[in-house]
Amino acid sequence: MALKNYKLNEQQKERLQKGVAATLVLPMLDSIEDFIWEAIFCFTKDIPLVDPLFNTRSKRLFDIVDKSKRIGWSAKAIQKNFCEGGTFEIVIQRSDVFSIGESLGFPGLNRDSNPNIIGAALLKHWHQKIINDAEAQGIDDKRICVLLKSPTYDRFAYLEEDLTIYKPEELNWRWTNDKKRGLQGIRKSDDRVVYRWYPSQKQFFERFLFTEDHFTFNLTPQRLPLKDVIDLLYNKL
Repeated sequence: MALKNYKLNEQQKERLQKGVAATLVLPMLDSIEDFIWEAIFCFTKDIPLVDPLFNTRSKRLFDIVDKSKRIGWSAKAIQKNFCEGGTFEIVIQRSDVFSIGESLGFPGLNRDSNPNIIGAALLKHWHQKIINDAEAQGIDDKRICVLLKSPTYDRFAYLEEDLTIYKPEELNWRWTNDKKRGLQGIRKSDDRVVYRWYPSQKQFFERFLFTEDHFTFNLTPQRLPLKDVIDLLYNKL
């Protein structure tokens, strides 16, 4: 399956770096994640920001929506060392498919079921989430945007891709060991693991590949004194 990797233009690259650098100077923030990453992304793409202070945050899949273009993004920020050819994983859904198997059309689903049947149920549950939320949020173009950040906050990478919707026949599923604690979804075309699921935690992960096509940048993180930041912001009121 060919994935589209969306690239930033030069102005957007500059805005992304500026947004990250400006955020890191704030001593009241200890990380870039969740809404903070969403805000930086909106600044990068010049998309109106929905402020959670005055708006109820949706629990739908797409954290950011460009209503005029009907594009939606699931936004994720991951802290880890990264290099070309490396992989990283993101929790995409809590999936208790054993308890909801019947409603998905897979009655009697349990650890002893055929792994490919369990995998088909996982895919159906995930695809239902994508389709239902996209419809509810008015989205035609479904994407994911990821900020990778090194543990020392001096190296970053940006990924933006289409959300992948695999057909069941494109994947093989197998348990990682005889204890059946982890299930892997393996893409047939290149034998690469693209999904992992843990029945005990109910967490469904998607695995992504980092390549040289993704935009990376370095910076030296700086912090301003707390008093200076508060005085500066208060004077803007």
